[in-house]
Order: sequence, then C-alpha cells, then structure tokens
Amino acid sequence: MVSEVSFLALTSSCFLKSLETPTVYNVEKDELYELSGEAFAFLQGLPARVGDSVDREFLDYCLQERIVSFSENPVVRVPFVQDSPVPSLRYLELNITDRCNLTCSHCYLGASRSGDMPLPLIAGIMEEFALLQGLRLLITGGEPLLHREFWTVNERLRGRPFRSILLSNGTLITGEVAKRLQVHEVQVSLDGWKASHDCLRGDGTFRKAVKGIEHLLSQGIRVSVATMVHAFNLHDFERLEKYLQEIGISEWNVDVPCVAGRMVDHPDIYLPPERAAPYLKYGFSEGSHASSGNHVCGAHLCAVLPDGKVCKCAFFAEEPAGMVQREGLRKCWSLIPRMNLNELQCDCEQLMECRGGCRYRALLYQDMYAKDPVQCFARGFTP
Repeated sequence: MVSEVSFLALTSSCFLKSLETPTVYNVEKDELYELSGEAFAFLQGLPARVGDSVDREFLDYCLQERIVSFSENPVVRVPFVQDSPVPSLRYLELNITDRCNLTCSHCYLGASRSGDMPLPLIAGIMEEFALLQGLRLLITGGEPLLHREFWTVNERLRGRPFRSILLSNGTLITGEVAKRLQVHEVQVSLDGWKASHDCLRGDGTFRKAVKGIEHLLSQGIRVSVATMVHAFNLHDFERLEKYLQEIGISEWNVDVPCVAGRMVDHPDIYLPPERAAPYLKYGFSEGSHASSGNHVCGAHLCAVLPDGKVCKCAFFAEEPAGMVQREGLRKCWSLIPRMNLNELQCDCEQLMECRGGCRYRALLYQDMYAKDPVQCFARGFTP
C-alpha cells in the first residue's frame, strides 16, 4: 500500500454533490457516484492522513476510479456542498447569445431577438448553478463563440465544480480556438454527409465543421456529435456512423427536429414520425440528461435564454417560469411546472425507458399530456 504518513485528498476533477442522494461527481470523466452517508462523510473530511480506520476496500475503489489520490502534503480543498433543491437542477442550458453565423433551415430558434447575455449575468448564473449542485453546464446559443465576451466567459470556467460543454455548429473552431477552449467537451452538429448537411446549413459548412472537429480532437478535447433526422440525410447514417467511430467520437446523439422556428417555412425538410423514428436506432452513448423517479423529461434540466428568461427548455421560450436577474435561478427552477409519468396518456410497458419522450413534440402532436409519436414509432407502437 503506502506509507502511513501519506495524505489522502479528493482529486482536482472530483466534487462532492448533495443531490437527492449523496454523490461525488468527476467532471473530467462525467461520472456520478452515489455514496452512503458514511462514505460521503469520509470524503467530506479530506484531506486526512491515511490510517487503520480507513475502509481499505472503499479506498481501493476510490483510487481505482481516481476519486481520491495520495500526496506527501495535505491538499486543502473546501468542500462545496449544500443541499440541492428537489428535484435537483443538474443540467443547465445557458443560452449566452442568440446571434449565429448560419441561418439553418431547421433551426427552431428563428431570428435573433435579444443578442448577447450580459457578462455579469452569466457569471452570476454560473455561481448559483454551482451552489445548486449542478453537474453539466451546456453553453449554447445561437453560436456561443459569437458572444462578444466569449473568451472572458471561457476563462471563468476554470476550476468550476461542474462539467462545461460547448454546443457549436463547428464552423468557427480554428486551431487557435481549440487551443484556448477551457471546456470539457464540445458538441458539434453534423446533419448528414456533405450534401445533406450543407443543404440545411449552407455551402461549405460540412467541411468547416469536420475541420473544427479535427482541431478539437488534436487538442485532446472530447467531442460529441448531434444529428437531426431530416428528409435529405436518410442515406447518410451508415456512412456517418462509420466515420464517427473511426475518428474516436464517443457520443453521437440522433434526434428528430420539431417543426418550429425556421423549419415552419421549410416543410420539405420534415419527415412524418413513422418515417423518421426508425433512425433513432443510430447514435451511441447517449447523454445523461435523463429524468428520474416519476418525472417526465426535463426533471433535472432547464434553460436560461439570453434575455434572462428561465424555461423548461428553449422550445418553451414563450412560457418562462421567471427572469433569472429578478428571481434568481433557484426560485425560477422551483416555478417550472412539473409533470409526472402517471399523468401522461401513455400505457405501454416501455414508459419508464422513454420517460414520455419530448413534451414539446407531444404538444405539437396533440397536447402536453399526449404521447410523443416519434418515441412510440421508434419502439414499434402506433400512437
């Protein structure tokens, strides 16, 4: 083992979180570990000398998972722990701008309205999200790199007790941009191969996005990819899957767009749910923004828009729960309407798996309590 005078401390990438249950979160690995009360108390007491009182089996596990490490001197870190709200706010979509360098045909946001979120507001939201025990901060837009003070925002991400993910179209990510980024992950949109991607996002955008991915990977930044199923990319999925696996993409999220924003004016893009749903079989290592307990989608997620509105997600921009600069993030989170699985008009045995799907899609299909037709068809049911 080690000398009895060794000190034990949490690794720099791990943070204690008091969620519905005690946990420790590794922001680098994006791993959340549930703890017993005894284990949580032990980790709260670090740094400490290693003695006979340590549970060796638990210690070996923590060392293996790189939750703790040894050092010759005590590494003091103030535990950043207070009780979270219930349900906990784990994932925050922070829309720092609605300006974009592209005018994608399927963009649900439509035209820019409010521009950039003020830097002091961004800083305050990040502080409060940390206090609320947040896990993943999704920095999005618009194209977030267009925020006038993006690089200041970028620098303020250092050392935060949450994982930061930049959502980008990839076209502005040069080698220099990739070198300067402080985020843990970048999600880049690829909506098919060259022709089918460019027909939605503009000529040359596929080439630029792929180049951006290459720059990110060369800097050791984890890259995930998001793909929307549309009428012009159905023949691309096998080729895209092979390519993403070859270059080492560890997460590929495939979804069906909702008819909102600019897509309303481009009906040729749209596929009916029964045609689009089978393509959800593609994708791998889906993100961890799931609900829990008896809650439907969004149980642990909300969005803050550039003007400070807080809503269930950006699709519900016209139904804000409050203004973050007025009520604060905790209060706004408490005001977001909750829905339970047993309130839905769903009766299949896979309800606990799909969690009712997307409520905005259900609303477009019928109402907030209706079935999500995409999820139904994807699982072999007719809604």
